Amino acid sequence: MEIFSNNIINGYLMDDFGHRGKQFLKGKPSRSFHIAWDKIPKNTESLSLMLLDHDAIPVCGFSWIHWIVANIDPDYKELKENASMEMDLLEGVTSWYSKLLPKEAQLSKEDATGYGGCAPPDRPHQYTLHVYALNKKLNLLNGKRSSNYIYSN
Repeated sequence: MEIFSNNIINGYLMDDFGHRGKQFLKGKPSRSFHIAWDKIPKNTESLSLMLLDHDAIPVCGFSWIHWIVANIDPDYKELKENASMEMDLLEGVTSWYSKLLPKEAQLSKEDATGYGGCAPPDRPHQYTLHVYALNKKLNLLNGKRSSNYIYSN
């Protein structure tokens, strides 16, 4: 499978998709970046993705979860800019909800669900994007609409 983005230039995510951008939800950068895929395996029923920041460990004590999406229809071929806000995606709760954050920095589960852009406080961070081709749809509920959440902390 090949993964690419129109918003990553020379290895750097454009400023519009992090704390230097212009779109925020309760202080959380909320404009998700373009991501596309090609050459997915045969029999793929759904795609899932995770955007992680392992460079956050020295700052907050854990790998920061910026975005979790499950059950993406592989026929889409891409998620356009701002898909987290504009599409009906099955999204999980990000680290913006973590109880390890100072109380004033924590968001509610609902507000922490969906893309939470990059905002490294100490230096530029390297981010890891995992895209999984699955042979089934996952039996999960959306963090925005239920009391069952996809989260890890």
